[in-house]
Amino acid sequence: MTERQHVWVGPETTSFECSCEVCLTRRGGWADTYGWSHGVDAARVEGTLRRDADVGFTTCRRGHRIVVHRVGRTVAHAV
Repeated sequence: MTERQHVWVGPETTSFECSCEVCLTRRGGWADTYGWSHGVDAARVEGTLRRDADVGFTTCRRGHRIVVHRVGRTVAHAV
């Protein structure tokens, strides 16, 4: 399993909520060792992306990096 995660948001989206897939994958085996919660809520990530940004970065509570991409933006062409 790769630890590189990507979240895709719409053209006008400024906030998002997703799950950290790495935390969800590891939550069963590491709970006793690292004190991780077994709940899915522990893997939830909430964040924002400025309206003028196309890419952003965030991390979950345990430090797993997540890349946020904006899709569907109309690009203005210079004439």
